[in-house]
Amino acid sequence: MQGILAIKDPEQLGHVVRAVRKWQRLRQDEIGRFSHSFIGEVEMGKPTAQIGKVLQAMRELGIKLHVELPSGMDARALTGVLSPTK
Repeated sequence: MQGILAIKDPEQLGHVVRAVRKWQRLRQDEIGRFSHSFIGEVEMGKPTAQIGKVLQAMRELGIKLHVELPSGMDARALTGVLSPTK
C-alpha cells in the first residue's frame, strides 16, 4: 500500500501537502498562483480553507484525491456525475 494514506482531518491533509512540497524542494510561494500564507494555512490544517483551492494546490503538487464509498454503495450510483478510476 505504498503511497496510499487514510486522511481523517485537515491537519493530516496539511502534513501530506507539506511533506510533498518539501520532497519536491518547493517553497510555499512556488505552488501555482497561491500565496505562501494560503499554503501555510493548508499545511497547518486550517479547517476553513476553501476546498476548491486546496484541491487545486494538491493537483499542482501531483497529489491525487480518491474517495472510498460507504460499504455496499456501488460507484455506478454516481454514473453521469463522476467517472470511476481504476
